[in-house]
Amino acid sequence: MKTAYKRYLILFVLVTAAAVAIGTIGIAKQKSHIYFIPDGYTGWVEIRYDQKDSPALAVEGKSYVHVVPETGIVTTSNAPTAGKMEFYYIDKQGYRNEIGLDLIHGQAMKSKETPLSDGTMQKESVNRFFVGTEQQFHEATKK
Repeated sequence: MKTAYKRYLILFVLVTAAAVAIGTIGIAKQKSHIYFIPDGYTGWVEIRYDQKDSPALAVEGKSYVHVVPETGIVTTSNAPTAGKMEFYYIDKQGYRNEIGLDLIHGQAMKSKETPLSDGTMQKESVNRFFVGTEQQFHEATKK
């Protein structure tokens, strides 16, 4: 009885250690996301992934870089990935000013299909969030 208990205990410890190691490696390899948003921008930001004719996202260190234009819409050929998100206002000289999470609202990842002119459907994943005060967010969601 004691021998079987010891074997199960050793097996449990080994499986747990392997799971922790695999999880740690996966997290360490995961890229984060940096969003550069035009200075003073308020409104919805939409990242459209898996767009065939769009460029891949730039990489800075271990982060994907999303440069958001005045339209608030970014298209990329990249597939969506999970990871830490950082938000910055960027001015015309390229200076970054971190945006606090109190100004980021309604973040959601969604999948949708869009009809194309040739009659086929394009499947895309969209990450969407609002930049602004809580009051501005509530006003924008009423529309």
